[in-house]
Amino acid sequence: MHTQKNIYSPAYSKSMKYFIYGRPVTGKYFVGREGEIEKIHGILSEIPVGGGNNLALIGLRRTGKTSLLKNLRFDFNGIVPVFMDCYGIPSQGVLATQLVNAAIGSYVEKTGDGAYRRKIERAIKQKTADILSRISEAELSVTRYMSIRIGLKERIDQQQLLDNALNYIETLAKEKDVYFVLMLDEFADVAIRWGVEWVKRLRGVIQHQERVFYIFSSSAVTYMTELVYSRDSAFYRQLTPIKLGPFTADVVKDYVRQRLLIGEESLDEYVRLTGGFPDYMQRLGHIIMHTCGGRNVTLRDIKDCYEEMILDLDSEFRQLFGRLNEKSARYGEIILSLARNSRPSGIAKDIGMSQSSMPKYLGYLMSVGIVEKREGYHLTDPLFKSWIERNFSASVQRH
Repeated sequence: MHTQKNIYSPAYSKSMKYFIYGRPVTGKYFVGREGEIEKIHGILSEIPVGGGNNLALIGLRRTGKTSLLKNLRFDFNGIVPVFMDCYGIPSQGVLATQLVNAAIGSYVEKTGDGAYRRKIERAIKQKTADILSRISEAELSVTRYMSIRIGLKERIDQQQLLDNALNYIETLAKEKDVYFVLMLDEFADVAIRWGVEWVKRLRGVIQHQERVFYIFSSSAVTYMTELVYSRDSAFYRQLTPIKLGPFTADVVKDYVRQRLLIGEESLDEYVRLTGGFPDYMQRLGHIIMHTCGGRNVTLRDIKDCYEEMILDLDSEFRQLFGRLNEKSARYGEIILSLARNSRPSGIAKDIGMSQSSMPKYLGYLMSVGIVEKREGYHLTDPLFKSWIERNFSASVQRH
């Protein structure tokens, strides 16, 4: 394999310029999503005139959902965007606090209304008794904000605290004659953990809001699809779905050709190995620029840099596999079998499990976006599959 160049080399500088990963891709580096952007902008543009729908952004991991959200334009009159990453948020109280603070920050940044932030800061410095005694003199949104802070101190019901936070944002929107668009990225992470009743209650709050709109985004494809289409879902027919898949081969090739001097055979291999996933397209290009300089890229270069990419992702894949095994060793066994088999009967036989139990386990793996169903069951992430094959080759061969 190529000897890695010094990180301060010109090749490394170019890789930083031409390929981006590990953070949202923006500006001229964000490509291939023109149709989705246009559709979302069309819906957002209807909000100030009384239209607009709540959205569900559905796509596998590493297909660029967060990048898409970060590239939305909110230059429509009176619309304030609020971005919130829900992944790993431990409690509804934490989510409530972060949403409220993010809404205030986004509102002040969008409108320049620093006076409102100063009102909040003055209210925070007052004693609770003083706040309650002067409640009629305060703007309603300030009062509701302080009720949330008081609720945090008094440890009121977590769900009620989140309800209060969402109602605060609605009140602020009405008082200031603006609209909020809350982008809840990786929404399914909290929705699955907090359960069906929590989702129903959330829907109960949202359906009464007139000034707050939502974009729910998640890589848990099956869960999100059922959220939109299942008759049992609290959001049945209440969300407009926007689906993201891997890039087509043409999109990948056009992007790479503009940045690397590469032959057609190597380019075909580039597409095959990355599976068209935007994150992997960017990662592999970065490594190639870093190690090869981006000129006269050979098939051998592609394969060597691909191996380096898998090594770079090793700890992340180990954490994912470990979390599944902590939930149940059956999940790890099923994933090992999926690297070779696609039929439930074959998987069940491999791991010594009754076929009647398979839907439960496969259903969960699909709901969190690790497995998909298409002419059998398959791992959704091509690099995760390669990592499994490399690290558990004996088990995979045995299966």
